[in-house]
Amino acid sequence: MTLLSRKVRDVDESLTLSLTAKARQLKEAGLDVISLTAGEPDFPTPRHVKDAAIAAIEGNFTRYTANEGITELLDAVIAKFSRDNGLTFGRDQILVSSGAKHAIFNALQAVCERGDEVIILSPYWVSYPAMVRLVDAVPVIVPCPMESGFRPIPEAIRRAVTVKTKAIILNSPANPTGVVFTREEIEALAALIRETGILVFSDEVYEKVAYDGRRHMSIGALDGIGDRVITVNGVSKAYAMTGWRIGYLGGPREIVAAAAKVQGQTTSNANSIAQKAAAAALSGSQESVDAMVAEFQRRRGVVYTALSSIAGLNVRVPDGAMFFFFGVKEFLGKRHRGRTITTSIDLAHHLLDEYHVGVVPGTAFGANDCLRLSFSCPVAQLSEGLRRLKKGLEELS
Repeated sequence: MTLLSRKVRDVDESLTLSLTAKARQLKEAGLDVISLTAGEPDFPTPRHVKDAAIAAIEGNFTRYTANEGITELLDAVIAKFSRDNGLTFGRDQILVSSGAKHAIFNALQAVCERGDEVIILSPYWVSYPAMVRLVDAVPVIVPCPMESGFRPIPEAIRRAVTVKTKAIILNSPANPTGVVFTREEIEALAALIRETGILVFSDEVYEKVAYDGRRHMSIGALDGIGDRVITVNGVSKAYAMTGWRIGYLGGPREIVAAAAKVQGQTTSNANSIAQKAAAAALSGSQESVDAMVAEFQRRRGVVYTALSSIAGLNVRVPDGAMFFFFGVKEFLGKRHRGRTITTSIDLAHHLLDEYHVGVVPGTAFGANDCLRLSFSCPVAQLSEGLRRLKKGLEELS
């Protein structure tokens, strides 16, 4: 008799986490490894945010809080949604969770019945299909091919909608592709939502990380669909607070209350000290965000120059986020020291094992012929990693 449930057995381990862990293990073994795998800023958490956390500790703010979050943070989230996104919520429409991933999972658990379908655009963030399966729903993958710039195709999405479709997950700026949806694309998606009546999970955690003057637009701010949209965000990316584990969502009262019920019976409230820090992040100075994005844009140029010098790669410049997602089809089927590189997983392990540079295989995101490279590390380290990547690809025969 197997001890594990089928749905857990059917869910793959996160390749981003496993490759990051392998790179860390090689480093701990004494190897000079450069990991370009993790999607987290390498900048320090802003000083005023850390000070708020220290004050919370010194003030003994270490007890349980309200399940949905402390009033100070709820109000900061409401103000942020209004200021940045044109979204209007009351306190009973906000839920603070242990990271944006946790917020999405709580809400999926709250709305999905067994057999419901959830549309996911591919390439997708690695956890979306797994989370859908874990709530007994069915992920329906709609490709957004590299040839179309990884952009959403409303006609293809419409064809995927059936009587079983409960929701669609949108992510802009997108992980792994860096695509930022245009206003026209958002409006086309909103028209589809009005027509079909399905729910939207809008993952906006990379909202602040957009380049060349682009601005993120929240689909929930458009007329006629606010009661169908769950908007998810967090402090991890914008404020370099990945380890603090604070995410939040805003949406229809009934769905937020149900998601809060799920959270109340599993984790209860998010970390009390981190909530105080998150309130300071959202309400305080945003100068650190602007400085971080400017540095990311500089690094983006370094990476594009390096990748463009490698014959056979298919490279596009990301609009936002902190990743390059580039095509490696020309390198699949090649060999090195008797080893045939058949998949992007093979290629990622080849680069890590032989050249000590870590990247994530596109298979994790639904695109086997791609690799994802994170530029969330200093330029000197990034440049060395790119040199190793080039050498590793060019020495394949």
